[in-house]
Amino acid sequence: MSGGASLRLIGDYVAPMDEALSVHSPGFVDVTDGRVAACGPLSGAPLPPDGAVVSNVGGLVMPGMINGHAHSAMTVLRGAGEGLPLERWLSEVVWPREGRLDPDDVEVGMMIGAAEMLRNGVTTSNEMYFFPEAVAAGVARAGMRAIVGIAIIEGLARFGTPEAQLEAGVALRERTLGNPLVEIALGPHSGYNLGDDTLRSIRDEAIARDMLIHIHVAETPTEGDAVTARTGRTVPEHLDDLGLLDARVLAAHGVWLTESDMRLFAARGVGVAHCPGSNGKLASGIAPVRSMRAAGVPVAVSTDGPASNDNLDVLEEARLALLFARLRDGDAAALGVSDALHMITREAAAALGRNDLGSLEEGRAADVIRIDLDRPEYEPIRSPSDVLGLLVWAGSSRDVTDVWVAGEHVVDSGVVTTLPLDDIRAAGRRIADRIAG
Repeated sequence: MSGGASLRLIGDYVAPMDEALSVHSPGFVDVTDGRVAACGPLSGAPLPPDGAVVSNVGGLVMPGMINGHAHSAMTVLRGAGEGLPLERWLSEVVWPREGRLDPDDVEVGMMIGAAEMLRNGVTTSNEMYFFPEAVAAGVARAGMRAIVGIAIIEGLARFGTPEAQLEAGVALRERTLGNPLVEIALGPHSGYNLGDDTLRSIRDEAIARDMLIHIHVAETPTEGDAVTARTGRTVPEHLDDLGLLDARVLAAHGVWLTESDMRLFAARGVGVAHCPGSNGKLASGIAPVRSMRAAGVPVAVSTDGPASNDNLDVLEEARLALLFARLRDGDAAALGVSDALHMITREAAAALGRNDLGSLEEGRAADVIRIDLDRPEYEPIRSPSDVLGLLVWAGSSRDVTDVWVAGEHVVDSGVVTTLPLDDIRAAGRRIADRIAG
């Protein structure tokens, strides 16, 4: 909340997403100046601060979910190219349509995506897309939190050289330093698309300015073959040889990481964004999530873009992550409820190097969601911990009713309060028709 105002939320159940996966019943969360001031069982709560607004919201209160890898402005391309594998989907459908986008289109697409995510209980998204200033503007209008990656890619003349893209990204970062909801990152497309000198320049800027590097790695089994043929190394090994992994890095996908790649990522503190729905739709494979985490790699369950998923529902992805891991390993204990929930909250924050997010612990951002439990699928609740298992296996993001970002109430009783959704959706339909050609 702004201006020093304080808020106390009281839930029938409060799950702060701490390491122990505690559930307080009933519980409270105190918010001051957009941050969590206290959280715990209501029976031990201090008196609320003078002038605090006390709201008994009931239901389940927990941190907002984090989307570790997305291209959310692609809402205007949703559904295009169904049934095509990744390479054909990109070259035949996505890239021609993206070539017709302008900054206003991207801002509209991002607002549609932000509204969808907020309604689904996602309060932070790690984005990578063209026209990053438009992405940041769309996020700001929605009142959502985002890491906005500057897409840096070879072969797209309309955006200039990779060096020019990098320079523009650094300049945007300087212009947005005062915005507490937007962090600017560097988004090199991949180790196989960009040259070594460009990757070294990105490394240098990222380290000097403490910027996240958000990069696609090992999404398909053959994408890194040219790098391996040239260097004798896997793409992660090559990125490390260039010093890129000395920066703060989030690697998207990681489907085809080797065991040595995973150990390398763990040693360098690299996080991985796991996109089970997108990887399944495009038949890219099933990432070795259990092995990654066993090696010490933090994982953020993510949606990827709405053109390849096709929704922006992180809770659904958490359920898919459990199912795919169990199928991959042939083991019903491969991943559990606590793993799923941590990978969309505190572990996702760790994967992004953002330990100010992801839990309702003192000092962290007051990004909070309320889930309605007054539904048949949440029966029976025989103990407080049952709530979390029911959320993952039986619940839905449609059960999210209220969302606060930095203490600001941006979804109220299921309605996104920050955007004129009817107008934005109509604009999105016009853009989709135009770019389809």
